Amino acid sequence: MPKLNRPEKAAAALNLLFEKKSSPKGIQKDPVEFLHDYTDPKDIEIAGLISAALAYGRVDLFKKITRQILEMAEGHLFDYLSNFSPKQERSRFKGLYYRFSTEEDLFAFIHLISRTIKTYGSIGDCFLSHYQETDEDIGPALTAFVQSLTASLDAPVSPGLRYLLPSPNTGSACKRFNLFLRWMIRPKDGIDFGLWKTIPPAKLIMPLDTHIIRIAQYLRLTTRKSPDWKMAKEITVFLKRCDPEDPLKYDFALCHLGISGACPIELNEEKCQVCLIQNICFREKKCKPRDPSEVAQKG
Repeated sequence: MPKLNRPEKAAAALNLLFEKKSSPKGIQKDPVEFLHDYTDPKDIEIAGLISAALAYGRVDLFKKITRQILEMAEGHLFDYLSNFSPKQERSRFKGLYYRFSTEEDLFAFIHLISRTIKTYGSIGDCFLSHYQETDEDIGPALTAFVQSLTASLDAPVSPGLRYLLPSPNTGSACKRFNLFLRWMIRPKDGIDFGLWKTIPPAKLIMPLDTHIIRIAQYLRLTTRKSPDWKMAKEITVFLKRCDPEDPLKYDFALCHLGISGACPIELNEEKCQVCLIQNICFREKKCKPRDPSEVAQKG
């Protein structure tokens, strides 16, 4: 089994990538884009939860359904869901669906968010009520948060609704909810929002999407094969050795290496040559590694 990379070597390359490529200009290709349409923290929380839950599959398709749902509130998500009337709003979901989730699932999801807001005051207040400082990471709070969302459900959770509400207690990597938590907790930097300041960024777990899985394996940030909660934790533990206080600061830049095509699935030696982290990459390639400082000047 391949050994993990050396954190002391990886840190230099990853910090360089973070400095050069963590730019708000990239949010147009990211679901976090929707959150930047709002200024009220309570609206941002709701937009984040909805956008993250639907952020799977083709970007153009999940952005379309996300936009359709967000536009129901006419720019005022918190007010809309605080006064949400299931009988009046049910018809607006007619014909809406997205991959595994039917119109009934999407309606139920929004209804559950509305009930949570009415019970706790906000999404943030709900999540923070489940967080304990003694928890090793965000996992237990996320599990309790998902349980609280479904607690008021009047019927069994359907498969399509369950897909929108993953939980660590099933072993799921919870990529989309970990992404949501990154947006809420990491310091405000033009990408993330830093709204929930009582939770340290060090408690976050890496959002494990297809790009992160592939690139983390190239970089040997993990030795695991299955994309589950254990892999997400192993990658996070590795990144904590590069930055103990803010391990997820690397997520956006690493993920967008895949999204932008800078690190394609099909080997491209020309792109490998100019990659800022090529000197810590174990991907099979024939190209000769270049000096990182030379690459940085062009990055």
